[in-house]
Amino acid sequence: MKPGSFARYLLGMVAAVGLLTGCDLIKFHPYEGRVKGAHHLTEKNLQKLSQANLGSSFKFAFISDTQRWYDETNEAVAAINKRGDVDFVLHGGDLTDFGVKDEFIWMRDCLLGFRMPWLTVIGNHDFLGTGEHIYRYIFGDYNYAFTVGHYRFLILNTVALELDYSTPVPDFEFMQKQAEYIDSLNTQNPDSIIRTVFVMHSRPGDEQFNNNVVYPFGLYLNLFPSPFCLNGHNHRLETIEPYNDGIYFYGIGEIKDRKYFLITVNQDSSYEIEAIDF
Repeated sequence: MKPGSFARYLLGMVAAVGLLTGCDLIKFHPYEGRVKGAHHLTEKNLQKLSQANLGSSFKFAFISDTQRWYDETNEAVAAINKRGDVDFVLHGGDLTDFGVKDEFIWMRDCLLGFRMPWLTVIGNHDFLGTGEHIYRYIFGDYNYAFTVGHYRFLILNTVALELDYSTPVPDFEFMQKQAEYIDSLNTQNPDSIIRTVFVMHSRPGDEQFNNNVVYPFGLYLNLFPSPFCLNGHNHRLETIEPYNDGIYFYGIGEIKDRKYFLITVNQDSSYEIEAIDF
């Protein structure tokens, strides 16, 4: 080796390593959990929704199963924003296909385009790999609740299969506490909560749901004032009444179908639901 060649070689290697690390070009593993950018988005969007001070009448949109469909998701965001009358958006889960960190980041960045508050529930694909931990960091808790007008919304993790039934899913303790909270409110001020909306990824009867507790789940639903349910997972539009008790489950298709639900809540707390093409 000529004099000085080895020194130039070392300098070149140092420069190359510096270039790679400086540009974040080294990928350690697709399921590694270090996430940059916006996180704890459930809490932040709940704060925005609370600050909006919505009254007894409002509108919200429901989308689901956006996995892989980034262009369609961006188009849905643009279409819902363009309406100008949607107060918030709910996502029914399966933001990702393989639970890969980059998938979460790409979909998060799509949804950050909403001009109004938006909230998510975890889907079965979001549990794959280290997805359950990445989901919790970027978004937040699997089960949570909030109130808009006279409606109480319960966001429920109903994905039991991916957890090998090792965790109570659905979380009946959470549901019981919410039922007691609503009873307390209505005791102090009658009709504080007139209707309850359950938002979940998989509904009773799906392979992801813990169908050993289908009957108890139905009993718990009846603890709540005038409930109805929104779900994704099945990749099709459907309206079913599994318990024959007046409680309806409305399923939306995957975003690839270019549809979303628009739910209009009227002043008298009645609601109208329609599938919108975009």
